[in-house]
Amino acid sequence: MSQPELILFAKKPVPGQVKTRLQPDYLPEQAAEIASFLIRATTELAISAWPGEIALYVWPDCNHALFHELAREYHLRLTPQAEGDLGAKMWHALREGIARRGSAAILGCDVPHCGWDVIDQANDWLASGKNILGPTEDGGYYFIGLQQARPELFENIPWGCNKVLETTLARAASLDVEFHLLKTLRDIDTANDLWLAAQKYEALKRFL
Repeated sequence: MSQPELILFAKKPVPGQVKTRLQPDYLPEQAAEIASFLIRATTELAISAWPGEIALYVWPDCNHALFHELAREYHLRLTPQAEGDLGAKMWHALREGIARRGSAAILGCDVPHCGWDVIDQANDWLASGKNILGPTEDGGYYFIGLQQARPELFENIPWGCNKVLETTLARAASLDVEFHLLKTLRDIDTANDLWLAAQKYEALKRFL
């Protein structure tokens, strides 16, 4: 049985277009630098902890030095995300990953502080045939792993609000899809999130 594929989701770190909720505590250029740090840190964590193939799916396109640098350095598949809302992007990516490897997962680049143990647990569960969600404290999720790319899990979900996880689990129950939950984490969106993560994540504290 082939190892599951891990898909990293990243947005191009362009000042004024990424991590906008860090402002006004940080300038747009600083927010983009923080986004770049989080993308690289997440990639390095994934490389150290995930035994299978890793892909980097980016938005809106691949034209950024950081993306090409990571793809070259770590031999990652570099692919632009599909058009549509977040659900459409994730479903499309998972469908491709599952077609290649039999099962696949998406990890966002907002929780590099999740640690090696979380990634290892996720891989173990996915490789053994389980579906996985990694909840965030704000009601979303930072990780989703599936055996089958069910489009219903991604359609008409209120992305960006505090009901994403709840709605997804309810939808899954109606489809008879069972999820195993990783530990709940605080993803990095605001300056407060950043400060709290830095207290436990030494690499981020040094960067800041």
